[in-house]
Amino acid sequence: MGKIDLAIIALALLFMLFGFIKGFVKGILSTANWLLSLVAPFLLTKPVAGLLMKTSIYISINGKVAAWIAAKGAAFNQPFDYTGYKEQLTNAISELGLPKFIASLISDGINISDAPADLTLAEVLAPAFSNIIVTMLAVIIIILFFMIVFKIIISLIGKLFNKGVLGTVNRILGAGLGLVKAYIFVSIIMLLISALSGIIPALNDFVAADLNLGSDGFGIGKYFYESNPLIEMFKGTFSFDKIFG
Repeated sequence: MGKIDLAIIALALLFMLFGFIKGFVKGILSTANWLLSLVAPFLLTKPVAGLLMKTSIYISINGKVAAWIAAKGAAFNQPFDYTGYKEQLTNAISELGLPKFIASLISDGINISDAPADLTLAEVLAPAFSNIIVTMLAVIIIILFFMIVFKIIISLIGKLFNKGVLGTVNRILGAGLGLVKAYIFVSIIMLLISALSGIIPALNDFVAADLNLGSDGFGIGKYFYESNPLIEMFKGTFSFDKIFG
């Protein structure tokens, strides 16, 4: 048994221990919490940001951003020249310290068709930066909301499943869930190792020697390396037929 096999066993035991302590119900809800915290921002950021922009929060942020930009130099306090404004905006944003490609991205998104006349450069730029800040704030609010709600739910439901026989079953199932998580985690790690070993000779030599690649016999690490479950799962998903014709 090599070092990689021992590391996999240790990880599996660790995941099972954490699963046993947390319990199946808490484990499932915690996983759902993280998944929702990742998915929800993609679905809810736009409407939440839209609501925030109708509040005094946006007005306050916009005012402070405009003042911050205006303090960056006299050029930002000059009347905005609406002719060739894209290049002017890109250069101005770059002067604020942002990379050129980000400056270009922001300037392309600014619509001045309905902007009133006699605005300064700072007043033209402020709404765009304020929108970015409000959008980021919306993402943070959404993530925190789901984390807090699920924390309360986990705390309430967890108490129901931590007593008597039900508590024992919950913990045993939690250990099983931990083993499943370990299985997925090890699959990802071994997939990365197999990819890196192709470009790092020293790693390739270590893996080949530690897993006894090319020889008969079963090994835990060898199984994940040669028959990675993730590859088997997605095999056939991608088609490379006729890519050149």
